[in-house]
Amino acid sequence: MIRETVGHLRDIPRYRQILTTLARYGYQDVIAALRLESVVKPLERVALGEEVALYDRPRRLRLICEDLGPTFVKLGQLLSTRPDLLPESYTNELSALRDDVRPFPFEQAQAILVEEYDRPLDACFASIDPVPVASASISQVHLAVLHDGRRVALKIRRPDLHKVVAADLDILKNLAQLAERHIPTLAVYRPMSLVREFERTIKRELDFSVELRTLKRCQTQFAADPTAHIPFAVEEFSTPRVLAMEFIAGVRVDDLQGLRGMGLDPAQVAVTGARILIKQIFQFGFFHADPHPGNLRVLPGGIVAPLDYGMFGQLDTRTRERIADLLIGLLAQDVDRVLKALDDLEVRGEEVDLKELRRDVGELVQTYCDLTLATIDLGVLLGELVGMIRRHRLQIPPDLVLLIRSLVTIEGTGRTLDPRFDIASQLEPILRKLAIRRYGPRRLLEQAAGTAEDLQRIATLLPDLLSHSLESIKRGELNVKFDLQGFERLVRQLTRASNTLAVGIVIAGLLVASSLIYRGGATSLAEVGYGLGMALSLWLIWNMSRS
Repeated sequence: MIRETVGHLRDIPRYRQILTTLARYGYQDVIAALRLESVVKPLERVALGEEVALYDRPRRLRLICEDLGPTFVKLGQLLSTRPDLLPESYTNELSALRDDVRPFPFEQAQAILVEEYDRPLDACFASIDPVPVASASISQVHLAVLHDGRRVALKIRRPDLHKVVAADLDILKNLAQLAERHIPTLAVYRPMSLVREFERTIKRELDFSVELRTLKRCQTQFAADPTAHIPFAVEEFSTPRVLAMEFIAGVRVDDLQGLRGMGLDPAQVAVTGARILIKQIFQFGFFHADPHPGNLRVLPGGIVAPLDYGMFGQLDTRTRERIADLLIGLLAQDVDRVLKALDDLEVRGEEVDLKELRRDVGELVQTYCDLTLATIDLGVLLGELVGMIRRHRLQIPPDLVLLIRSLVTIEGTGRTLDPRFDIASQLEPILRKLAIRRYGPRRLLEQAAGTAEDLQRIATLLPDLLSHSLESIKRGELNVKFDLQGFERLVRQLTRASNTLAVGIVIAGLLVASSLIYRGGATSLAEVGYGLGMALSLWLIWNMSRS
């Protein structure tokens, strides 16, 4: 059993460490459900300590993630954004996961920089501060000064992190397979799909060249916006393991005292920050998926500078329009429109009671029937919507989850700055533009052009397709196959019915013939016919009763 489970993994001690940590924090039931008790040594099956026993189950899950290191911290942070998968008590606890960890020695950072740049550091920078300004689970940041005097932040990936994450991902995939096989309540949430999505996300975060491209893309999008400042990147000193970008000082967006010290109105800063992030979502469809206060700085003049470009979501035009449909359907009390928008957004499930879902959507719609978009508490609305989705075990696409998280975070930060802040009033103009643009002449012309191209392609392919089909028919190579469920059973039933009818006809013939023979005087022959007819009749009655 152990060999089947972990034989293909490269790091069996790490596998045992993960399971032992689960056991130590009271998750023995999970280990038992996965049928992995034998992997944990008997001496390692320790009881909960007094200190740990005081914590509830969600808190213990957070402690497990912290103990197991960077991969599991990131996994916990991802799960904290999935209220469709976990109860609120778990998502709230996991959202408290700290990404700041003990820094690694500067000597290791120097070695990485020299290896990446293939030259001495004094040839690249006038100076580097050996004390990191920030240290996270994936990287740490050092302040450096270029020879032209510009200050830059060097984001350096932790040494050997790629190998650790690769081993942990192998283990997580194996555990997900076991969960789908042995835990039916988890199988409905498709653990393997979740792990694959997490793998894609963390691998993108590990490759700083992806973050560099994101940074440059945001610079282009906000080049003409004076309220936003996107840090410049130093491509010469940026590699997959190191990102060199402008060092942003400023103050945290939630530092009320600091903002007032700069002569700024926190309420106006809230509006500016919300407009920037909403513009990313609904105008560009490329948005900051983790806009918590630590990732937003405010510069003199009320300019907002987003930091950390590692986690971004992406929405195409159709998805943005469907999100607008969803909000409009809620306001218009149009249950069918809400259901269609959810289906168009691919919020679906395998076993859904459509009547019950329709009823719950109707109740949600009625809750907001007397409100306008400007007076809706968006965080509460999205929370209730996600709660309904979770009750029906529907699946939400990852980017849509990131959008919901981003909007709720924006609203929460805005209300920290201004208790009267309402993100819905900031959404109203851009949603109206989306609706107008959908039916604008340019959009209709684009759709018509796309349809014309499709028709042209079909018209071009159709003659050849028909010609090949006719040739196949002539050669007897074209076969049509019907696969009807229950067809064989139907054939058996029809065969039995036809046989019963045939026997009935034979019995009727025997009785009629025997009667005619009897009238002709051949009594003995008639009696044989009557006997045979009676025997067949009894068989027929027995056969019919059996079927």
